[in-house]
Amino acid sequence: MRNPFRKPSEADKRTAALRADLEAARAKLAEIDAGKAAARVDSVAFAKWSTERNAAALEVDRRAGLFETHETEADAARRAEADAAVRREIAAARKAANDLAARIRTDGQRIAAELLQLAKEAAQQALDAKRLNETLPDGEAPIPAADILARDLGPEDRKDLRSRTTELWVVADDGRIVGDQAAVATNDGVTGSLHVAGASIRWRCVRRKFREVEFHPRTLPDWPGDFFSLIRLPRLDGPGLAFDGALMTPETVATLDVAAATAPRKRPPRPTQVELIPADRPWPPKAALPGEADRNAAA
Repeated sequence: MRNPFRKPSEADKRTAALRADLEAARAKLAEIDAGKAAARVDSVAFAKWSTERNAAALEVDRRAGLFETHETEADAARRAEADAAVRREIAAARKAANDLAARIRTDGQRIAAELLQLAKEAAQQALDAKRLNETLPDGEAPIPAADILARDLGPEDRKDLRSRTTELWVVADDGRIVGDQAAVATNDGVTGSLHVAGASIRWRCVRRKFREVEFHPRTLPDWPGDFFSLIRLPRLDGPGLAFDGALMTPETVATLDVAAATAPRKRPPRPTQVELIPADRPWPPKAALPGEADRNAAA
């Protein structure tokens, strides 16, 4: 679909001009064709009409040829421009890939090191808090772990939001709320009965008032797990993992050598293999064919 906001190019203007000229030539030819019947009454007039008609038809052919030639050239130009645009996009994508790869090797290494340093400090603080909590003086609250303080949402008390009074059908004998309120048959809206599906009994029902309360329920603390145990970092200079906290203990993380874990590795030496390619053709040699040696000796 043509873009209404795109400014017409010189090729577009040339196309419009050639199309207008062609339509004008066709209109003139149609006008001349309309006078054919009147020109037939006189040979001189008909000869003049024929000359004008031939000239107009030739002009239509000339302008149609110019238009078709221009359209062919314009299509070729558009295809060339589209191809150039695709190549520019491909070149930009290659540059973006190289730039991002460089950032992964530089910024990625730095970010990974900072995250591991944070995990190491959190593990060390948790171990220190555990050690001190084992011998806390009476009356002292336990020392919390920093990663739990940062990530645990903590407990919350129940909070009522809104309430209203409503009436519901209940089973008269035990006060159970009827699940399908519309299934209760009643004449006065106060008492009713409910047919029990699959049975030949009916429950007697009555209306009962309730206070319907919408609320946020009480929540309890939920330990989010050790910070380091949820970290899994890939190596940024090759395949494999630089860190997998799910397989580590707090003691190991607390003594982690962050610099070594995130330092770029040297590319391992490439493996060497040997390939044997037959160099003599054809194979097998004639002397090696069955019976060939005996025939040569007999000769």
